[in-house]
Amino acid sequence: MKFVVPYLRVVAGMFAAITLWLAIVETLNGNFADALVQLAFTAGLGYLAIGKPLRDRHKRVKAEQAAIAARAEAGHRAFLIGDVHAAMAPPPEPPKAPQIRRGVVVAAGIAAIIVFIGIISDISDGLDSPSKDNATTTPQSTSRSATTTSSAPYTTSAAATARTASPETVAATTTVPSPQVSASARTTVMPNVVCMDLQAAQDAIQAAGVFFSTSVDATGQERAQVWDRNWVVVDQTPSVGTVIGEGGPVLSVLKEDEFSGC
Repeated sequence: MKFVVPYLRVVAGMFAAITLWLAIVETLNGNFADALVQLAFTAGLGYLAIGKPLRDRHKRVKAEQAAIAARAEAGHRAFLIGDVHAAMAPPPEPPKAPQIRRGVVVAAGIAAIIVFIGIISDISDGLDSPSKDNATTTPQSTSRSATTTSSAPYTTSAAATARTASPETVAATTTVPSPQVSASARTTVMPNVVCMDLQAAQDAIQAAGVFFSTSVDATGQERAQVWDRNWVVVDQTPSVGTVIGEGGPVLSVLKEDEFSGC
């Protein structure tokens, strides 16, 4: 049993690190109650992982201090009775710490790598809230429907213009003006960034002259867009050609592996 216990501590430490990361993710997603639950698990698993080693170290330190104090007292008494040799004797050897087996070190390294890979994967997936992992895809469908509905009036308006206006009027109506930056107010026109990845869309808006835009989760789950290139723009506000300023563009995004219609 003593052979297995150190490895069980490694496993407990690995899960303590995982629950701590989940607590951080829940905090970033605003789920503070779930974050407290994860922190409670972290505290319990952390105690299982390092509680006994810390207690053993504390006992060794106390034993070393007691031995030094006893040696000092014995040296003082020897000096008082004139036994200089006994008074100058060296202090006792401190108790040795138990050796850590190589297998335990290897297991701890493997556990750290697993936790690190999990954190990187979680960041690349957008730091989804663990408490919402089992949510249905209904919010996504609703969001896509809303996106289609919001773009329909624009298409209908363009078609109606094409039926009723002269060719010269249609050309003047449907042509998107080229971005022109105002140096004083820093305004420009909104480029078309739908179906771009979020990073490319932000770059396009900045190239047009506006350097601050926001992005929102199109599913309504308020997932954080940590890795911009893993998200795809499915809708934009305002529409193409509208004059925008700093903070005006709002980009609705989905993860690249979710259906976006692009």
